[in-house]
Amino acid sequence: MVDEELPRWLAPRVVRAKALGGATASLAESIAQFATRGGKRVRAVLLAAACEGYGGPRGEGVLPALLAVELLHAYLLMHDDWMDEDEVRRGGPTVHAMLREAYGSPRMGEIGAILAGDLVAGYALEALSKTPVSSERLAEAVRELARIQVDVVLGQTLDVYESDDVESMHDLKTNSYTVRGPLLLGAALAGAGAAEKAALEDFARPLGIAFQLRDDLLGTFGDPEKTGKSTASDLRQGKRTALVHELLTGDASGEDRALMGRVLGVKDPSPEDVARVIERLRTGGPKDRVEAKLGALLEEARTLLERTALAPATRDVLTGAISALGERER
Repeated sequence: MVDEELPRWLAPRVVRAKALGGATASLAESIAQFATRGGKRVRAVLLAAACEGYGGPRGEGVLPALLAVELLHAYLLMHDDWMDEDEVRRGGPTVHAMLREAYGSPRMGEIGAILAGDLVAGYALEALSKTPVSSERLAEAVRELARIQVDVVLGQTLDVYESDDVESMHDLKTNSYTVRGPLLLGAALAGAGAAEKAALEDFARPLGIAFQLRDDLLGTFGDPEKTGKSTASDLRQGKRTALVHELLTGDASGEDRALMGRVLGVKDPSPEDVARVIERLRTGGPKDRVEAKLGALLEEARTLLERTALAPATRDVLTGAISALGERER
């Protein structure tokens, strides 16, 4: 439903932007290309499951909200790709890369990516406002959307400025818009009560952190053919992943720290040093500890899911989501 409706929903907005001139036309075209390029649509599935599970609208009745959460995701990716200097996303150029080409300037491409993300954030709110529910439920959903944006920005700040509080960073940056936010948006649109939302939030927390831990593992040890990025990418970008945190806060030797200093956040590190860091992460304990923590979080999520008041069919869907998010290979 999202894949079919999103291009139709964006079309008149692209037409309006194009009418304003060349710069806005390029901006709108990059948004349309990027947002409709596909993706797992995990967030839309979680929102729909929670909404239906608590007796809310389903199908066409919740479609505007599904578009909203996917547009919100697109906005966050546009800014994240720019900050990480990534050139490829979902098999095509990132927005700042497209706009760099369109505007003929790296600086203008970067500015364009910020503006594109800001515009899509507005689109997300506009889409959510079209959901056919009562004003009370819609107001609650808008508050949840705002909470997602606030939490992601705080989490991204912790990430960019290398906070040692990795768990809070994962909860704010990833869980907020990948698991907790979509689930609570769905619950709000269904008119779920405070106790129901609290149980859903309890379930979401370990699953959201597990999703990020899996992402960290795939970023370093995944198959590049499946993940679409180099196993050295996270290290070169200076990401303080759970693996890096485990090494640097554990019993790392002075040699380990010196080695990491020559790789982490270094644009062109020695391939030999990168290989040595990855091997140290693999054999020195960080990989095993992160995998153990991931497994414990997934088991915790399964236990907490059973305590919710969701319909059995919805719990079955979310049980599948636990495996899809925490055991994926890309």
